[in-house]
Amino acid sequence: MIKTLLILGNDKIAGSALTKINNTDNDTKIIIDRSTNLKRIKRLIQKKILKPSLIFKMALNEIARKNKKPNKKLSGISSNADILKIIQDFRPDRLILFRAGLIINKEILNTGIPVLNIHAATVPDFGGLGSIDMALKSKAYNQSACLHIVTSRIDQGTVLDKEDYALDPKASYFLNEEIAYNAAIKLLLRAITKNYL
Repeated sequence: MIKTLLILGNDKIAGSALTKINNTDNDTKIIIDRSTNLKRIKRLIQKKILKPSLIFKMALNEIARKNKKPNKKLSGISSNADILKIIQDFRPDRLILFRAGLIINKEILNTGIPVLNIHAATVPDFGGLGSIDMALKSKAYNQSACLHIVTSRIDQGTVLDKEDYALDPKASYFLNEEIAYNAAIKLLLRAITKNYL
């Protein structure tokens, strides 16, 4: 069996994914990325990576979702050093990221363990934060959730698998996020069971 270290974000989208993961074989260790906080959000605004209006829209969507965030009892990380410690203890064959906010550093990339990320929009064209908003504004409605190899450049690695979907320009931003992340969760469930490398 493939031993997977799965790092999920600490939001309701990741919580929804978590409810669908069948981890009865103990070949997947699930960790929650708790690195995102108000300081990080403030830095994203200051660096003009995300506009305050988009952060507000995303926050409202998070509140509106009916599902729950991952259980607080699950192990968590807040730094690359935490991930390295888990890699040493668990010795995974690969690392998969879903909704994780932590930027993976070169030390982890140099361990030789494949690091894969699931991004909810087509990469590299719509990589980075706010990708669904970018796609809608660009009228690029045909999108794909992508599983790609993590490199030192954000959302630039080779795409190994994808799940196509279509955004709806007439629907709310909330519904378009749901469309995109339902595709991303479907891709995640497939990625956990499949050996790509």
